[in-house]
Amino acid sequence: MGKRRKLVLLFFFGIGLPSLLLIYLAFRGIQNDRALLAQDQLEEHRRASERITLAIDRTITRSEQTVKELCFPVQDTTDPAFVSSLLILKKQQPLIEEVFLFQDRKQILFPDAALLFKANGSLPASDPIIYSSSVKRNILNGQRLEFRDRYFRQALVNYQRAFQNTSSPQGKGSILNAISRAQKKSELFSEAIKTNKTIIKDYSQIYITNGIPLGISARLELGTLHSELDDIPNSLKDYLELYEKLVEAEWILEKAQYEFFLVQIKNSIETLLSQASSSSPFKSAQSTYQELGKTELEKRARTEKLLIFQNEAIPNLRARATRNSSTPDAGNRFVFESGENSYYVSLLDSTDRPALKNWGFLINAEYLNQNLTKKELTSNLSTEGAHWTVKGREGQSILSSQDGVQGDLSVRSNFEGNFPDWTLEIYQEEPRILESFLTSRRGIFFYMFFLIAGILIFGLYLTIRAVTHEIEFAKLRSDFVSTVSHEFKSPLTSIRQIAEMLHSGRVPSEERRQKYYDILLEQSERLSLLTENVLNFAKMEEGKKKFVLEKTDIRQLLTEITHSFQGRIRQNDFDIDLEIEESLPHISVELSALSQAINNLIDNAIKYSGEAKRVKIKAFSTTNDLVISVRDFGLGIRKEEQDRVFDRFYRGGDELTRTVKGSGLGLTLVKQIVEAHSGKVLVESQVGQGSTFSLKFPFSEEGAAENG
Repeated sequence: MGKRRKLVLLFFFGIGLPSLLLIYLAFRGIQNDRALLAQDQLEEHRRASERITLAIDRTITRSEQTVKELCFPVQDTTDPAFVSSLLILKKQQPLIEEVFLFQDRKQILFPDAALLFKANGSLPASDPIIYSSSVKRNILNGQRLEFRDRYFRQALVNYQRAFQNTSSPQGKGSILNAISRAQKKSELFSEAIKTNKTIIKDYSQIYITNGIPLGISARLELGTLHSELDDIPNSLKDYLELYEKLVEAEWILEKAQYEFFLVQIKNSIETLLSQASSSSPFKSAQSTYQELGKTELEKRARTEKLLIFQNEAIPNLRARATRNSSTPDAGNRFVFESGENSYYVSLLDSTDRPALKNWGFLINAEYLNQNLTKKELTSNLSTEGAHWTVKGREGQSILSSQDGVQGDLSVRSNFEGNFPDWTLEIYQEEPRILESFLTSRRGIFFYMFFLIAGILIFGLYLTIRAVTHEIEFAKLRSDFVSTVSHEFKSPLTSIRQIAEMLHSGRVPSEERRQKYYDILLEQSERLSLLTENVLNFAKMEEGKKKFVLEKTDIRQLLTEITHSFQGRIRQNDFDIDLEIEESLPHISVELSALSQAINNLIDNAIKYSGEAKRVKIKAFSTTNDLVISVRDFGLGIRKEEQDRVFDRFYRGGDELTRTVKGSGLGLTLVKQIVEAHSGKVLVESQVGQGSTFSLKFPFSEEGAAENG
């Protein structure tokens, strides 16, 4: 223990203290590096912030230039080619949500916006239809017969005459609407269906005096007629087609008109679906209706948002346009708020056009947020441990890095020109100590120190382990020598005492003399077995033991060994049972070595039998092995010790087993001998119920056949 303590102290003062000093110096260096790294990261974050805001500004500027080049040369904003160009532009540049014209600084126009409806009162009244006197007379007669006299067929004749004598499309469409009405009242449903189909085909975009498109009224009427004929599939089809046309903004309607027709259409569709069966066509109609409903809600929200801008942003635009007129081509970006709606606006002006004509566009805030800003942040901010967030005017989080915001605030900046009116914040996590070591600029010195210190510490560990092992092994050898000396001394003392008694003639009877002879034989056999164990163990440890194999009759060998033991222990009332299978195969072994292994097992069984006084020996064969088992019914072995009983010098930890004399080599020799013969040793034991040691030797098919 003193040597080991000195060795540990030598390593501590020679290696430990210098190593701790090196670690301290490395740690101070790392702290300096961390401060420099934090400064570098701050500069990188500032540069990244500038790159991001400039990139977004350049993207908006490119969109502004594109809109200028396309829109300012245009004279007629209703030109289909121009409208088509605007649609293509919005697909190519998703940053542009909607292009608008600030006409004469009095009204906002969306040339290509397919709005579901216009603001109430924004559409001009339809011009009255002018008829000739004869046509007018036929129409009046028809109306009198239809509504007052209720002569529907005579009214139909008058309407048909008026239609034949009318040439204007508006007049023809209006009269066909009256014809359809009269046919329905006359229960001429098939003719009414044909009439409405004609209206849909030729006069769908005709607006009658009350501002209602004939296409809508004809399709509503067509759905009603099919329903009257109990033709639910076609009626449902008519209403769904009308709903689709309404969602596609087929007609220009005011909001009140749109709401009126929408309620009628949806009520009719839902009524028909409730009456329809659950067959596949009606499931398809239900799905179509739901999809149209989703699309309608999206377009309605967009329409209402644009109408609010169209109605409320004029004063703001007028003020911006006036202020911007002194600096043409400058571009004027601002955010217009109305209720819950936010509009990101770019208002453009040019000296190439009259000063009172301004183009502009609404910026798609969602694309600006989720695509453009996020893309620029991800590509420009790649510092390890950096996190970011974009906040709105009220401080609400608009966009954040994937793993949220962590660490300390590094940079806070606004976007170029304060547009959009967001704030960019960049945060930096504090690097961990280990990461600081690994990323330090002096990392190579740390790695070298770590490697050397690791090797020295590992060497110290191996040295202490080796010394400890040698000390323990030396103690085991000392115990072994002491135990073996005692083991030799006991039988020698017994032999000497009995021999002196026999030599001096102090044995009174022949029976007592014979008993002493038995003791002499037993002790000499015990001494001989102990000597063989020690000698064979030494030879096998040095690798000098050579085994000469020969075919052996196991039955005869076990019988001889059993008789020998029975003769030696008969005075102790021990019972040894021998059970041998009839057709036992011969195996090739060294007879003396196997005898020693079996003797050791039987000797162990006798020692640890306790009060049981019984040992059972069995020999039998399995498919490929010959098995010899020795069982006692005594103390048993704890489960955790069963694998260690074959270790050299090992004795069980139980106080009861420690009282049994032994060298700790018997089972070690058994295992070495059996494994040298390509066999296995197995142990099964329960504390208090005894142990069974089994020797398994493989045999050849020839050996089995010879003895079969």
